[in-house]
Amino acid sequence: MQDQTRQRLDRLATLIAESPHNLVSARDRELVATHHIPECVAVCTQLKPGAHTHWIDLGTGGGLPGLVCAIMFPLVGWTLIDATAKKIDAVNGFIDDLELENARGVVGRAEHLARDTDYRGVYDGVISRAVARLDVVTELARGFVHPGGQIVVIKGPGLVQERGYMQRCAGQLKVHEKGTVILGPSDRQSHVITIIADGPVPEMIPRKDGVPASKPLGGPRTVYSPKERS
Repeated sequence: MQDQTRQRLDRLATLIAESPHNLVSARDRELVATHHIPECVAVCTQLKPGAHTHWIDLGTGGGLPGLVCAIMFPLVGWTLIDATAKKIDAVNGFIDDLELENARGVVGRAEHLARDTDYRGVYDGVISRAVARLDVVTELARGFVHPGGQIVVIKGPGLVQERGYMQRCAGQLKVHEKGTVILGPSDRQSHVITIIADGPVPEMIPRKDGVPASKPLGGPRTVYSPKERS
């Protein structure tokens, strides 16, 4: 890793941990440099975005993983999206501090932006970390990518059940799973799931504000068996 890259990653960790905007929890402030940044770097080792492609970090929060990606891939354009204005204000401040010319923060809900012709179906990939259930985040991301584009989702435990939800609605979303890579030690494993867009964005996708999360295409959040009800 080049010295400038390492310096920028260290500076990013400091900016997030010391931000007055509560971009991470009090406990996670201590983990930004030791866990969150290294996890995002590990995810970047699995990505192979081509030079001069354009990607979205959906639900970027305090800028992870998008700003790490922008540091690691300076020839790729990164648009960091979040619905909370104060978070994007902080992210754009970080971009200026780090002198990143290949990144920008944008305020907005995915349900709105993915209907905008400037964003709809034009991106090479979307990456998302800890935003929503797999089927939900895939619906929110699907509107941004062109045919053959990638949706890369970083998940923790519970992937087996979430994959089941995803499989139920893959046809409606016109996507298929390419593969999953497991990162990290057994007690803190992260799963990097790559999903490929099959054809143009379906007209119905995404649905209206809040509907993807409140009425997931993959089915209800919890399904009880007769034994569990008794």
